[in-house]
Amino acid sequence: MANDYDIYLDDNAFTTAESEMVALKKRVEELKKKLEKMYSDLSNALVTPAGKAIELKAGKVLIKPIEDLSLVIQHVSDTLNEIIGTGYYKDVWVKFDELNQNINFN
Repeated sequence: MANDYDIYLDDNAFTTAESEMVALKKRVEELKKKLEKMYSDLSNALVTPAGKAIELKAGKVLIKPIEDLSLVIQHVSDTLNEIIGTGYYKDVWVKFDELNQNINFN
């Protein structure tokens, strides 16, 4: 039962989003490596307790959120891979249509 309010799920858009997630994850990993090297170089240049503190803080303050972001990107990518081309949401819309048809407003 089609109407003006139907929702259309575009597998091409999901595929595009998934490939962009893969590219984003690679960029995040490259950023993480650059930041780790930068902080390692900085802490090695400062062979003092301050240098060690910079290295420790970098891991907690800067590197950890990037690792967390990478996990989120991976989860989104995995989810997109799961739903692409499988009709994953099709059953939801079939059940919705059935429910909609069975509702009696009188």
